[in-house]
Amino acid sequence: MVRLSDASCVTVFTVVLMLLATGCGTASIPKLPDMGDMFGEKSGIQNEEEHRRNFQRTREPADLRWLLANRISSGMSVSEVGRIIGEEGRRLHDDNWVKKGGGYYQSGDKAWKWEQDRNGQSLILVFREGRLVNFDPSAYSEEDASFTF
Repeated sequence: MVRLSDASCVTVFTVVLMLLATGCGTASIPKLPDMGDMFGEKSGIQNEEEHRRNFQRTREPADLRWLLANRISSGMSVSEVGRIIGEEGRRLHDDNWVKKGGGYYQSGDKAWKWEQDRNGQSLILVFREGRLVNFDPSAYSEEDASFTF
């Protein structure tokens, strides 16, 4: 007598069920929709890569604005923000003028700068204990295209 393992029994059972369900014809398993396509994750990742590459190549402000509005959020680390933008930020050691310019900043917060876009504007973001603070992605949305850095 041949003894099958539990996994083999499940496989045999599944094949028998498929044959019974299809009338002993060719088993046809319907293709399930791609979950990444359904929820826009692939297009979002592709868009992120496209905007990052374009910003690095052309320094187009609209590409940086898209990354800020769609991929960056409060709580991210400096390295996460740098990865999304496609370059490392540079710590601004004389950053009191940034922290006094508005927002709810604390004396221990640290400002980081990303290089200029093609209009000569730099991006400065503030981090507390290594995490982005006081960041509102909607401030960079397409509806507010008049925003400059």
